[in-house]
This record gives sequence, structure tokens and C-alpha cells, in this order.
Amino acid sequence: MVSTAKRTLDMSLLLGPDDEVPVAGRFSYRSDRPYEVEVAFISRGVTAATWVFARELLLGGVHGEVGEGDVRVWPQTAASGRRRVHIELFSDDSVCELSVRAPELTAWLEQTAAIVPPGEEDRYLELDTHLARLLAGKC
Repeated sequence: MVSTAKRTLDMSLLLGPDDEVPVAGRFSYRSDRPYEVEVAFISRGVTAATWVFARELLLGGVHGEVGEGDVRVWPQTAASGRRRVHIELFSDDSVCELSVRAPELTAWLEQTAAIVPPGEEDRYLELDTHLARLLAGKC
């Protein structure tokens, strides 16, 4: 049986030092894909983009700067004490920086950890199923 954790979080798309746009991030996690999270970015009711990347990046990014390549994540605390987590996404032709409230992201990550504890992902990965799908051309 596949267990899931889904939550839509309010995020900000950072356009400049003092310019941001509200965006919803629909965070999804599945026990049959234990290493990854999917985040659909929704603006004005339309999914603008969907990214899949390692859950480990979010887990680490709550506490310190992590990532290289296409995804970087780091925490930031404002002078007001408000804690946020920044997610920077790189594609071939652009860079996008978003932020989300750290307590909300942490609460969702705790849900994923209840489904598959960090460090135990390999116990939940069904390699035979994935290999059969790959060989059948269904990936």
C-alpha cells in the first residue's frame, strides 16, 4: 500500500530585494518513491511548473545550505525572527528563487518522516516493480 503526504503551502516567488509574488506550492510525497518530493507551483489557479527533487534537500535545507546543480535550499531568519526556507531552482534558461515558512515546511516534512524515516528509504524502494515497469516501457 502506498502512503502519501500532501500539503499546499503559501510561498513567495522572489523577483528582487523588495518584490515578490505569492505562489502556492503543492508538496507531495509517496512511500513508493521514497527519495523524492514533487512540488507543483500554482499561480492564479494554474500549475506554472512542477519540480521533482530529493527530499533530503528539504530536510537539510531547514537547518543549513544544501544542494548543488539544479536545486539549492537554505534557511533564513529575518530580523523579526520570522524563519523561512529558500528554494532556488535552476533550469537551462532561468533561475527561480522561492521561499516558504519554515514551521509549515517542517510540519510537512515530519509527515513524510512518519511515512518513511529519513535514512531508511532503501527499505521502501520497490526495485523489482520499477525495473519491471522500465523493461515494459511504462516509465
